[in-house]
Amino acid sequence: MRPIFAGIEKRSARGTQGFTLVELVVVVAMLMILTGIIAPRIRVSPTRRVEGRAYQLVAHLELARSHALGRRQMTRVVFDEVANKYTAYVDDDRNDAITEIAAEVSAFPAFGERELGNFVQFGRGNASAIPGDTLGLAVGLTDNKLNLSVQGVPEPWGTMGTVYLVHRDDENAVSAIFIASSGSFKAWRWWPEEGEWR
Repeated sequence: MRPIFAGIEKRSARGTQGFTLVELVVVVAMLMILTGIIAPRIRVSPTRRVEGRAYQLVAHLELARSHALGRRQMTRVVFDEVANKYTAYVDDDRNDAITEIAAEVSAFPAFGERELGNFVQFGRGNASAIPGDTLGLAVGLTDNKLNLSVQGVPEPWGTMGTVYLVHRDDENAVSAIFIASSGSFKAWRWWPEEGEWR
């Protein structure tokens, strides 16, 4: 008669040997194939990166406008083309003046100072100016500043402008933010194939 556990002992002894070389090669090959399929889908294109930053900038400008309206405080957004950033200042002491000091930045902690990131910068790249933009500058605002009154509209009355964003490595990846005199903001995207803004 054969012992009941004799077969189990043999299997458990064989099970401690690990994986065979063929099994490891098959698993590694499958992982490489999956990586090759998934990795290109994860990479963000330059156009999408710039477009995302444009929408983010529009959201920040809407936040500044809401702050000016809600708190009844003058608000200023300053665009720094050299440092690739933009900063919000508020009239924290309500003296009808913004002097661009640190206290005016810290009075609006939800916005503060924002950087465009490593790949996006102010500029128009290879794109033409958006319809209605007569200046065509990277930041088409007086002194690169957007002043919002306590009513949430650009000052002085009738001020309009455009801010262009371009990818550092692709001059065709361009977006623009149009600032209307009513205080509304609209993001545009450059379509180089058609040579038009949408």
